[in-house]
Amino acid sequence: MSSITITGGGLIGLFCADILSSKHSVTIIEINAEIGFPANFPGIIHQNQNLSKILDSEELSNLYIFDNGNKINFRTEWFVKLLSHKLAKSKVDIIHRTRIESITPNKNRLKLQLKGSESNVKIFYTDKLIDFSETLLPGPKGQIHTIDISLDQIIKPEIPTKQFFVGTCLRNNLANLHESKLIIERSDGLAEVWYELGEKETPKQGWIESKNLNAYYDSKIMLVDDYYKKAQQIINTMVIQ
Repeated sequence: MSSITITGGGLIGLFCADILSSKHSVTIIEINAEIGFPANFPGIIHQNQNLSKILDSEELSNLYIFDNGNKINFRTEWFVKLLSHKLAKSKVDIIHRTRIESITPNKNRLKLQLKGSESNVKIFYTDKLIDFSETLLPGPKGQIHTIDISLDQIIKPEIPTKQFFVGTCLRNNLANLHESKLIIERSDGLAEVWYELGEKETPKQGWIESKNLNAYYDSKIMLVDDYYKKAQQIINTMVIQ
């Protein structure tokens, strides 16, 4: 069994932790107070059984699942919460509000110097580090992990991203929105509408909430199934005992 550390709680990182946790000791170091927030992926998956398979027996009612006939839509924030619960049950250690200050080689392992309000451990050893920090939001006051050393034990996956404006509105306000790249209707009467930045419209009763984000994009907006496949691809390239 190897010890594997993942920086950042984005969806691909969480999927990597989920897959790896069956055979390895996994730790996620999250620089922000909450893991995977704000959610930067579309709440769409191809089949309902895929959703149940990923989350195992976790309660799905808070996802506000909506079957549009071709794909399954759901609430992303609750998906992250349920996935985090599953990881905790799988004994994945999630350390919030903590950043890596430095990395030095230690024989065949990595020695991480940690700093943060929720980590009692200042020195942490790991066999492998998967670094997603460049694709995620920085921490409070712009804090970032310091991962500037090139070692075989450090894996920096290439995740192409694109910037989007995402607004949540009432589903009955969708009629006058024609320029969006993606509309995700949910069973709670709301819909999430995705635009490339600069191509925004305003629904009749305005946005309930909105955010700008960088999402996984590879010639198209990638769905949850694609995020899972990317995680599997990353793990397949790793050399671990």
